[in-house]
Amino acid sequence: MKQSRPLWPRLISSLRNRVNLFYLLAFAPLLLILYYNVWSLVMAFYGFIFLLMKSQKLRSFKEPKTLQRSLGFITVICSFFVYYLLVRIVPKAGFYGTTNYTVFLLGLFLVFFETSALKESFTPLFLIAATTASSSVAARLEPLFSPYLDDIAYLLVNILRTLGVNANLYFVYSVPIIRLTSLAGTTVGMSFVYECVGVFSTLVFSIILVIVLIEDPSSWKVKLLAAAVGVLGTFAINIVRVTIVLLTDYLYGAEAGANVHYIIGYALFSAWLAIFMFTYSKRQTLRIKIQSLLPRHNLMCT
Repeated sequence: MKQSRPLWPRLISSLRNRVNLFYLLAFAPLLLILYYNVWSLVMAFYGFIFLLMKSQKLRSFKEPKTLQRSLGFITVICSFFVYYLLVRIVPKAGFYGTTNYTVFLLGLFLVFFETSALKESFTPLFLIAATTASSSVAARLEPLFSPYLDDIAYLLVNILRTLGVNANLYFVYSVPIIRLTSLAGTTVGMSFVYECVGVFSTLVFSIILVIVLIEDPSSWKVKLLAAAVGVLGTFAINIVRVTIVLLTDYLYGAEAGANVHYIIGYALFSAWLAIFMFTYSKRQTLRIKIQSLLPRHNLMCT
């Protein structure tokens, strides 16, 4: 009877595989990003997912020469000290974030693969870098979207009233305030400001969507339809997000609402992105299944 090899030697043997070791090292900094910034982890993680999609291509590249590998090691080490340059531009930057991770991945590519493999790094690195910069882009778009704050606030109040919540809208220095009376009888007020609209998350979603659609061989008609559904869905998710926070205020009080407000955005965005990407990738299979469930009518000519 053939005996299987013990787990530990198999694990060591697997790590000797150059590509497997590359992915293990690429994943490790995500834990460090988690410690400093949860939202940055979301962006970095999706960059890592795109990197995983390149695994078969990466296996075809040769190992680098000694000089390039040395340069890669230096880049990897320097990635942990990017903070000292970044903090001069962004004073509130954490010690380790997506900028560090981008430099780290670039260094890893130089350590493990020949120079021609850098073209495979473009998609994940562009995703991480672009989503990182999207916060400043969203801030610059504030004058464009701010005029619609009142309309969206009215929409939220109507949704709450439909759900049976006693909600009202008033303004303080032109800032919409959604006020409701909780079940405990206390009055809770929430300022509906520009950041509540979800422009930042929509930009992040759009960047991911553009990268996916560029590499997808489907027709432009399908891609444009998917883009429209994705962007509108992201806007709807933001409406759901604010509604959930306000409902939590109504049911459990302002403190519970504040706790939900901190995590609900990450959870809903990640769930929506995963659902959208899965549905888009399986759209042909899902269409066939839906068609098979529809009743068939046999029309007879008379």
